[in-house]
Amino acid sequence: MEENFKFKVNLGGMIDILSNHLYSSPNVFVRELLQNCVDAISARIANDSTFDKIYSQVEIEAENGSQIIFRDSGTGLTEDEIHRFLAVIGQSSKYDIQNSRENGDYIGRFGIGLLSCFMVTDSICVRTRSYKTPDTVLEWNGFADGTYTIEKISYEMPIGTEILIRNNKAERDEQIDAYFTADTIENLVYYYGLFLQYPIYLKDGEKSRKLNSRFTFDAENNKQACLKAGNILLGENFLDCFTLKSESGLFEGIAYVIPYPVSANVHNMHRIYLKNMLLTENGDKLMPEWSFFIKCIINTNKLKPTSSREDFYEDETLVQAQDEIAECIADYLETLNDTNKDLLREIVSIHNLAVKSVISSTDTLDEVLLPYIIFETSLGTMTGREICDFGGNAYYTTDVNQFKQLSPLYTQRNYLLINAGYVYEGSIMMKLSSISESTSIDKITDTDIDNMLDESEFEGDLEAEKLCRFAKRILKKYDCNASLKEFEPYEIPALYTINEKAQESRRIQRSMESANDLFKGMLSGFRSELASQASACLYLNTNNLIVRKMLAMNDETKLTCYIEILYVQSLLSGHFPLLHNEMQILNENLCKLMEF
Repeated sequence: MEENFKFKVNLGGMIDILSNHLYSSPNVFVRELLQNCVDAISARIANDSTFDKIYSQVEIEAENGSQIIFRDSGTGLTEDEIHRFLAVIGQSSKYDIQNSRENGDYIGRFGIGLLSCFMVTDSICVRTRSYKTPDTVLEWNGFADGTYTIEKISYEMPIGTEILIRNNKAERDEQIDAYFTADTIENLVYYYGLFLQYPIYLKDGEKSRKLNSRFTFDAENNKQACLKAGNILLGENFLDCFTLKSESGLFEGIAYVIPYPVSANVHNMHRIYLKNMLLTENGDKLMPEWSFFIKCIINTNKLKPTSSREDFYEDETLVQAQDEIAECIADYLETLNDTNKDLLREIVSIHNLAVKSVISSTDTLDEVLLPYIIFETSLGTMTGREICDFGGNAYYTTDVNQFKQLSPLYTQRNYLLINAGYVYEGSIMMKLSSISESTSIDKITDTDIDNMLDESEFEGDLEAEKLCRFAKRILKKYDCNASLKEFEPYEIPALYTINEKAQESRRIQRSMESANDLFKGMLSGFRSELASQASACLYLNTNNLIVRKMLAMNDETKLTCYIEILYVQSLLSGHFPLLHNEMQILNENLCKLMEF
């Protein structure tokens, strides 16, 4: 006959798991005890019709560094409930076992919260008087070795529970001793339970003071109070704040606009509460990726916490909350466009990168934000609106180096070239092009560059054609063509242009220079596939004195030297990394110049 056995739990091992793997620090024992107190009060309000909720409160007493007592006016526990919920790990009184239904009014869910106290003590004492059995007071003592006792005691106490934590851990240190002081407990209650719905009092000797307060998430009608709360809780003097309100009731909160530029990779500190109890300061799962210019105080009642209650489960409800928060931020920016354009302009100016990410992530705010986006152009810094109002033709490049190379030429001609080489800007330029009525905005091509340069006055001249043919022959080994053109500024002797396929070919060539034989063969094959589409050209400026002197030169040795030097100089001017052979020919030709 098959025999059934029950699992046995090593409490010492469980405590190690809690302290080293589940919870981030011993601080959380205060949060867990607060949760037990608040949930017990919520249960009594829901089930004890004789209870007046004006008597709902939590009292914490710190006794001279020796012990801490948490008292609540909740339901209390019967003897059966003590055995079920204090001695069975993983079973919670907040969960309807028979119906497999979670009670949404309670903060805790997992039935392991009390064990967190063993991170700071070796014994836990629970004294309780249940509203179901008001004539009986019970005392449960649990120990770190996995044993517990329970007995009826003669003890005067109101209906409810008090949990006594003694400073008796075998391996004590200064950090653990600090937990048994009124100042530390006050700070932790303030940190975790500032917004809890029931009053929390700290008793220190004969004095008693309230630690928490209710907070209204209403920036529209009480903006100054919300800004002050943001300063206290998030440590910033914010530019503005606005209300976050979920239409489906998933959350409520306040969003704050950071008053200085921040990186797109920054992880902002938020204060995310679950049923008014602080859950986490990490909002990465809840906040949209592009909202890095925002900090938030948010309270949610419906999202599910992980077992450590320091983060949320990733599920459909979390995705819905994230979408609704994104909508709230978008609505705020759209409202500013109608009511306070100066503030919107300031926000966009400070958080130019963040706003660009908003535009690239959603189509709903294009017309609101695009006019205020700032771009670098050949004619100086311009906003999206100024570009749209420019008129005529405008071009943009998604290559920062190409912009730096071509910008002087466009500036000289008063042409508009836009630098869209930074993150998000390429997609934004396409959106700007679609809404612009008076300016045609297109991505620059090799043909556009060629057409912008004037034909050389030496066109058809025999010496000029001879120089052009010779330059083509010299540059062929560098996969580069040659052409004679005229352009300003005349100080630029040559201009190197390259298409995307040729750029990719150069990157592969650079990789081949440091690769082993196996990878060289593979990379060479990739590079060969690009050869037919790769295009590069060196434009020699016949307005430049050096090029004009080259026209009259017949010494092919010297011409080769000058052409190769101009080629490398143009690469450097265009911020192209030099290949090994290009660096070599620069050195060789400089040596030749010294010998001429």
